[in-house]
Amino acid sequence: MSIIRNLAKKITEKLSTEREKAIALHDYVRDNMKFGFNRFFDLSKPADTLGLGVGHCNPQGELMVALFREADIEAHNHFVVLPREVLRGLVSPDKYWLIPAELSHCYTAVKVDGAWYNIDSYILDQALFKAAKAKLAEENLSIGYGTYVHSKTNWDGASDAFCQFSQDMMIEDHGRFENFDTYFSSGLYRHKIFGVKLNTIFRIIGAKLEVRSKLYLDTLREEYS
Repeated sequence: MSIIRNLAKKITEKLSTEREKAIALHDYVRDNMKFGFNRFFDLSKPADTLGLGVGHCNPQGELMVALFREADIEAHNHFVVLPREVLRGLVSPDKYWLIPAELSHCYTAVKVDGAWYNIDSYILDQALFKAAKAKLAEENLSIGYGTYVHSKTNWDGASDAFCQFSQDMMIEDHGRFENFDTYFSSGLYRHKIFGVKLNTIFRIIGAKLEVRSKLYLDTLREEYS
């Protein structure tokens, strides 16, 4: 994890307070990782996600926690189940049926100045977030395009902040998991199509799916740039 340790140090070394460091790390992930589905899907490790510069909620969440911990900020990943409607519009309409009806989503619980906060506001890059909010307004939708009406991507280090998770849409709460592989191998994990894990599918054709995802999402970003 030396690459993660060195990055965390670089981001925070000139900052003095824990809150400043936490916000800087959050903003780095938000501003430097594009939302998308990379070739490793949920099995993408922090160094993979960082190197590829793209990931969805679970890889970005694992990266976020790794950065916090390297900066000596206590953090954990928390898994919940969300409806697939939150992702409507982020894949081509003819591929939407491939998304499982229920999604395994992680957000980050982070301890700053002695208090715990829950966040996933780092997941959507600003360009996609802008486009998503515009689409929701145009289509008079409350949820879709990776987000929902009252979401946000800014975090003040002293409150909860979400761009994908909402208590109102949560189907199940699976709690904290220190080991992602343990969760992905459990019966709680939802990312399957006809009983086959999406991780298996991405292991076979992940690079092609990564390219298609990037092209589709970049088109959406550019529409509102």
